[in-house]
Amino acid sequence: MIFLHKARLVILSQPKTGTTALELALAARASIVVNKPPELKHMPYASFMKDVAPLIEAQTGLQRSDYEVVAAMREPVDWVGSWYRYRTRDELRQPGNPRAANFTGHISFDDFVGEVCRPESEQPSYARIRTPSWVALSGPRSLGVDRLFSYDALDAFFDFISDRTGKPIETKAANVSPKMELSLAPERREQMKRHFAFDFELYDLLTGDGTIPAAIRSRDPLWSEDQDLRPGV
Repeated sequence: MIFLHKARLVILSQPKTGTTALELALAARASIVVNKPPELKHMPYASFMKDVAPLIEAQTGLQRSDYEVVAAMREPVDWVGSWYRYRTRDELRQPGNPRAANFTGHISFDDFVGEVCRPESEQPSYARIRTPSWVALSGPRSLGVDRLFSYDALDAFFDFISDRTGKPIETKAANVSPKMELSLAPERREQMKRHFAFDFELYDLLTGDGTIPAAIRSRDPLWSEDQDLRPGV
């Protein structure tokens, strides 16, 4: 999560959308950068509103209407594939690694998707990744951010930030997933489309300038104060 006071801008860090590289590029000009632990770095909009927005208002006088909150989103199959590839890293094989249980090198991508599509209580550790739009949500099937940019159009996202800050952005790759060819059986792809139905619908509606489609914006939030809003990283 990044707060740029002068630009009146908050950038939420959806996993696997290049936000680590963005944080490194913007750190020097940011008022707040939360980059660890992952549970805080990838806080969703609902958690931001509950925990950080009151701090910003108390310290700067800025109310929520005084700044924009933005994020990026990746196409669902591509996003899940990036998680799978990232968790095949050799370093996760090591028994001493605290995240060794997240290693996915022992299964196929097709099987990984099957595990991801299970109910959360039945998912193995390596398949707990939440959803492609997770941090942008104020609740299930309800967006809280002001703008949501497509990962396939990161140039537009970066141009938007550059315009707001008045400075160009120079990023270097970080947390890059290993390259490999991935494939899904047709029935598995259909299972995934059912499991991530909202995300597929949302991604198809994204616009070049990040504007939230009215059909999505108008939906009522369906979460409660007791719901677990932590990202599964």
